[in-house]
Amino acid sequence: MPLASSVRPVVTQVAILVIVITVLLFSTATVWQLMPKLPDNSRDGRPPGCISRARYITVLDNPLDRNRDNVNNDDNDGMFSFIEDKADQIHLTMKEPNTPPESLPSDRYAQYIYQEEIHFSDNCGDDNDDKDDKIQYSERPKQVRRTIILGDTHGNLKEFNKFMEKYKYDAEKDVIILAGDLISKGPQSLELLDRAIEVGAKCVRGNHDDKVIRWRGYLDSLSPKEREALEAEEDVVDDDDDDNDLIRQRHHRHSGVAIPWDLDKNSEHYRLARAMTRAQYNYLRSCPLILTLPRELSIHNLPTHVVHAGIDPRRDILSQQPWVLINVRNVLDDGTPARKKRFGQGWAHAFNQMYSRRHGHRRPSSRFDFFVVYGHDAGRSLNVMDRSVGIDTGCIYGRELTGYVLETGEIMSVRCTGVPEFAKKD
Repeated sequence: MPLASSVRPVVTQVAILVIVITVLLFSTATVWQLMPKLPDNSRDGRPPGCISRARYITVLDNPLDRNRDNVNNDDNDGMFSFIEDKADQIHLTMKEPNTPPESLPSDRYAQYIYQEEIHFSDNCGDDNDDKDDKIQYSERPKQVRRTIILGDTHGNLKEFNKFMEKYKYDAEKDVIILAGDLISKGPQSLELLDRAIEVGAKCVRGNHDDKVIRWRGYLDSLSPKEREALEAEEDVVDDDDDDNDLIRQRHHRHSGVAIPWDLDKNSEHYRLARAMTRAQYNYLRSCPLILTLPRELSIHNLPTHVVHAGIDPRRDILSQQPWVLINVRNVLDDGTPARKKRFGQGWAHAFNQMYSRRHGHRRPSSRFDFFVVYGHDAGRSLNVMDRSVGIDTGCIYGRELTGYVLETGEIMSVRCTGVPEFAKKD
């Protein structure tokens, strides 16, 4: 009896341990299945190479969007409303937020890839990097001349080709990275995507790219009947609205299709989303928010993060908000990132200042020991600092298309014709 009594607790403990392990294995398998992954055809047009894994963001349903049919002015302090009858549906498009929103109704269609960390290797069979969530491209030759990061192209295919020709881009030796806003505003957006695919260009997502991706994701979620109704409806802009600076009203007649209120059907983003091919769409949505390059390539001997707009200087690179990475220009006095430059100071100035105060002459921690290359801020044009360089020099406004060579720090540029309607605003 004493032996049986001593064995019984051990058996009970083993049984509990088996149950716990089973639950953990089941939970892990379930989470893995739910993780968003690039579709099988998402590599269309991408350069060949070995892919292990990238860091993804799961964007959950936005309750505002789910409940949009029940929204009224009493519930939302007059921010927006929906008024429907059999003949007419009014869809209100909000003005873009100036600071990071908690969420947007179209978030479910954003399909973010948060970060790709690129290592160039001749060995595709080495699985050691998988544990570090790294991506390898085996086509990188051992002796590389240049890694060129190029500012906002905005569909200016002629200037893009001019840049490639002037600086004798060689796909066998050089690597080119597009710093976001590949498309929109310019005359040949979709043709520029084809050209980027052709030359094997890598990329990060810009704010205009993001809007097109969200629109296309939304359109793909509609049934054929809903999409046909949406495309056939009439848009009327209410120019008499006194609050037009806050809200732009679009009257969508007859379709009854509920559009997320942060998507504007009267925009170029909608037209591009409708017109782009599957290969163009897959290429654009495969552009991550952050593209990380190894310190060995940089003249600064620092890891380099390519983003479209910038970062929140208070956060390390793996804790950035997606909205900030594609929209920020300034930081306010309290440190909040902002899209507009009316208040506060440029995020890059704050970042470089904060780096100097934080570290002084000491070696910084790896979380903040990096260099940033970005576009987006054409107003400040070329902006070279110790820890960052801004390379949007306003090609769309008739100024220049600028590139930065990571290995040497060289600045390259070509003159741009610009688009008249934007050149007048510059």
